[in-house]
Amino acid sequence: MSLEKSGFMGQYALGVGYQFYDKHAVELLVGVYDAGDEKYYQTNILYRYSRWQINRDQRTWFPVQIGFFTVRSWDQDNYFIKSPSQYPTENYYESTAFRAGFEFGTTLYFNTSRWSISYRFRIVDNGLVAIFNNENKDLQYYTSSGLALQYLF
Repeated sequence: MSLEKSGFMGQYALGVGYQFYDKHAVELLVGVYDAGDEKYYQTNILYRYSRWQINRDQRTWFPVQIGFFTVRSWDQDNYFIKSPSQYPTENYYESTAFRAGFEFGTTLYFNTSRWSISYRFRIVDNGLVAIFNNENKDLQYYTSSGLALQYLF
């Protein structure tokens, strides 16, 4: 089970995941975000690969994790389908129901309590295009980061 303050996954996200073969994990999260004065929901699906793990004193650290994700907004009138009013043009975002992206992160798992805390750094697909096409390379416009608290059953 996972709770995230999660940037591109929504302001907050709650969901479940499954880890298999010690190095691979998948997650399904429902996130919430603001568009104007209303809250909207989105579905997030993630795959994560953890190449290394370091075991020490009842803790397991996964120092480098990489993954990819897709995001689907439930709101048919705003993000990904039509841009909210604060953006300069109606088609500020291209019309698509899905966004995709990459993530890099790290996780510290406390073996005795079964809780873990993670940091994630994410970049979404149109951010990759913007980095390539724009002269302004300010990362705050193309990236997002988040924290996750997880309980492993």
